Amino acid sequence: MHTLTGQFQIKDWQETTQSEYKVGKRSLANVKLDYTGHVTGSSELQYLLSYQADGSADFVGFESLQASVNGTSGSLIIRHIGRFVAGVASSQFEVIQSTITDKLIGSKGHFTSGENGQAEYTIEVS
Repeated sequence: MHTLTGQFQIKDWQETTQSEYKVGKRSLANVKLDYTGHVTGSSELQYLLSYQADGSADFVGFESLQASVNGTSGSLIIRHIGRFVAGVASSQFEVIQSTITDKLIGSKGHFTSGENGQAEYTIEVS
């Protein structure tokens, strides 16, 4: 097993409220990211967020990443399950499709957001 690490930067975040209820709301976010580190490239991501009255949220999403990993270019589809609390987003994710190498399929990772739309990512490749 080896580890891929780096950062991504949010380039665009467009969020629309889908429904509101007494204790929160449900929103859809269309997000564009740029990756650096072991994975370089750009992605488009859709999150479905369920906000609570305190502003925290649970989210799920699918990301389509056009990238290069160790000099090989292709695409990855990543499934996210995460949480947003006190201004910090974190997600556990899994690579569910890859045209770069089959070894990436099933790889699990995580990110925790920092400031200014940046986050550190880690992917454990089996």
